[in-house]
Amino acid sequence: MEQAIPIEECAKQRLNVLVNAFTLFIKNLMEEGLDRDKVRRASDKVWETLGTQAAEQLKPFMGDKVNLEGLRQAGQITESIHGIEADAKIAGKQMDTEFTNCPWQEALKTHAVPEDWRMCASGHSAFVQSMYSGLHRGAVYKLKENMPAGARICKGVTTL
Repeated sequence: MEQAIPIEECAKQRLNVLVNAFTLFIKNLMEEGLDRDKVRRASDKVWETLGTQAAEQLKPFMGDKVNLEGLRQAGQITESIHGIEADAKIAGKQMDTEFTNCPWQEALKTHAVPEDWRMCASGHSAFVQSMYSGLHRGAVYKLKENMPAGARICKGVTTL
């Protein structure tokens, strides 16, 4: 059977469904009156689990001695899968990553989710920290700037 649509388009549409489903789920939990901090903690647990799974999937390809360049590559893979545009620069034992376009942030704005319920930055941090520490036990990731809080970009700093 011939492929009806290119695999890249299929992946793009799946991502679109995931992003919008997650965003609408969060918005509906808000509208149902659930406690925001409890929803954030639950969301972070989901993203932490997904980060751990990503590390487990990447580990066989990356080996046991992953450095910042390996973490940069892992980040590029997951950014591509999640539709995020980013640029990472390594200097010494630190990697600075600027996230310039994010479909998760755009979906939150499109669906008019109030700023205090835009928990994509928290989930992003949980995912990346979990994935990076799963690839290198000494990796520490911090999100220093984030779009939901009003910054122009999200900026993450990874250290080993």
